Amino acid sequence: MLEAIFPARAMPELPPEKTSVEAISLADIESPPVRTIVAAWQKWRGTHALPSRELLSLRDLGAAAKHISLARVVDEGEDYEFRIIGDAHVRAYGTSYQNKRIQDVIAASPRFGKQLKASYDLVRTTRRAYAFRGLIGSDAPDARFTWFETCYLPFGAHQDSVDHILNAAVYAPRNNAWDNR
Repeated sequence: MLEAIFPARAMPELPPEKTSVEAISLADIESPPVRTIVAAWQKWRGTHALPSRELLSLRDLGAAAKHISLARVVDEGEDYEFRIIGDAHVRAYGTSYQNKRIQDVIAASPRFGKQLKASYDLVRTTRRAYAFRGLIGSDAPDARFTWFETCYLPFGAHQDSVDHILNAAVYAPRNNAWDNR
């Protein structure tokens, strides 16, 4: 059943020694839930560079909605407030930061929080979507997943600035410990 979401190569028998992450294009996304979310974002933006947050419709996402998180830009990018945290993210990280801020993530997990803020900052400052895929290595023994595919999609009521960022992700659980469908 998990093979319907994760490519077979996503679940290595043994983790690599080091975690590796690669930037990919939106066209290279393989997981059906993330592809569904990207297609909806492209529909919402139409001919504009950015869709308005008001156009985001969880109904358009169907079952893929559990794979999103939505962060609101706070203080011109000094922080980000998590407005929506989908169940796939909660399972992958073991907690929900809904209605909390990036600074709360940094306090709980400095390395991860700083990487996440850097990802949001990149999307906010460039006003572009980005996608990544990665394998989690034995250098991250506490990770609850072995593989992920994710993208960051900007929203902005004014085409010259980003006010929300939607993250869509799938995670292959370590030892299939939880169901990510």
